[in-house]
Amino acid sequence: MSNTTNTCELAYEVNNNGCIILVWSLVIVLNTFGILQTIHLMRLLLSSQVEVFHVNLRILFLNLSLGLILRSACTLYRAAQQIVLAISWTNKCDFLQDMYSCKLQSRINLTPFNSCVYTYLAVAIERAIATISYQTYEKKRNEFLALLLAAATWIHPAIELINAFNADSSSSVKREYCSALTAQQINISHVFNNQIIVCGISLIMFTAIAVFCIKKSKLTINTQDHSLSSRFQLGENVRASKIILPNAILFSIVTLLNIMFLFLLEISKQHHGLREFAIFKETMSLTVPIYINVYTWIFILRCPQFAKRTWFVRRFARVTQQGPQTEIKGPNHYFSVLTNYWI
Repeated sequence: MSNTTNTCELAYEVNNNGCIILVWSLVIVLNTFGILQTIHLMRLLLSSQVEVFHVNLRILFLNLSLGLILRSACTLYRAAQQIVLAISWTNKCDFLQDMYSCKLQSRINLTPFNSCVYTYLAVAIERAIATISYQTYEKKRNEFLALLLAAATWIHPAIELINAFNADSSSSVKREYCSALTAQQINISHVFNNQIIVCGISLIMFTAIAVFCIKKSKLTINTQDHSLSSRFQLGENVRASKIILPNAILFSIVTLLNIMFLFLLEISKQHHGLREFAIFKETMSLTVPIYINVYTWIFILRCPQFAKRTWFVRRFARVTQQGPQTEIKGPNHYFSVLTNYWI
């Protein structure tokens, strides 16, 4: 009886202190803003009035945005659930959490994030194909390729999620604090190999594509050796790189930081109390909610078409008496202008 009382007391101290509630409140605020902004970005990507990107690239961007929204929704739900519990608890043992549920919750939260890791690789592959066949790619609308790549990004995360559901759920062990590190042993080297290697390959591909397209554009800008389609495709690759590269670099940094924090948390778990460990872990988990907000604004601020259709940017431009940047025209306008020029 005494052990149970002590366990409930510890669970109460860990999950109902001011610091951890403040962090959960920040998670809710950041995720709410991030989800709303990303929904706005998805609306712009789906809009027929915005012709900035090839349809295949837009499909992959939509898949990436969906993964970030799902990840944010999962962590928002978890934080809201904990705050509601901190307000409405009737017994300190209410804060104890089932270990199987903790494992399942951790895997559900990780699934969309892992999909985002693979989506950046899928975008790199699509951009590589667009670069290799840049002379004809703009005319092609092979949505099946993009849909196949988007679906492939969910295969491995879905398999791991199914395995988590099929795991033994007969255990009735209760935990004072629910997290991936307290629910199971984490193989950090496995996580490192899966996530960092994929992010590294994606970054190398994005950089190589951007350098090639910039050099190729400079070589062809004053010649008549390339078609209008090839010129537009090279330009689109450069424009897309200005958005993809910063996002991919930031995402890789976030992924690396998460792995480093896992390592530090594994060490701190042995030398600090559970309360300090929980506060540190929840604080470190703010990296992804911060990233989803930055992710959306990189699109908006680096793409005048999106900035023009964003209320806050229009409002800010009106206050500062500065109009938005020159809008990037779609392929139809681009072709008509160049056709008139050559005629």
